[in-house]
Amino acid sequence: MRILALALLAAVLAPARSQAQTSFDRAVQATAALELAASRAAPSAPTTFAPAFARDLVVKKKSDKKSTGVTMMIVGGGVILAGALVGGDGGTLLIVGGLVSVGYGYYLYQAQ
Repeated sequence: MRILALALLAAVLAPARSQAQTSFDRAVQATAALELAASRAAPSAPTTFAPAFARDLVVKKKSDKKSTGVTMMIVGGGVILAGALVGGDGGTLLIVGGLVSVGYGYYLYQAQ
């Protein structure tokens, strides 16, 4: 029962740290690094390359911490309810994990 409670707690807190949706960010960073390296290199011949987009329109992606916070508060509330239904030591562990999840979700919600 303790292993199940710890696995559930890890499953609740793991998505906040996951790297599943950062492939776009890595591609943007790689592109920026290549452009920086190309601009620092001394060109041997004049180039006529111009980007197909306006540099002013490229904006860093904002993370939506409010929706993550709301999701963590909802999931934490569900875990608290599950802990109350289970009872015993496992239920206590679930309730504490749910409270941590709700607290961190509230922190993320208020940080924006």
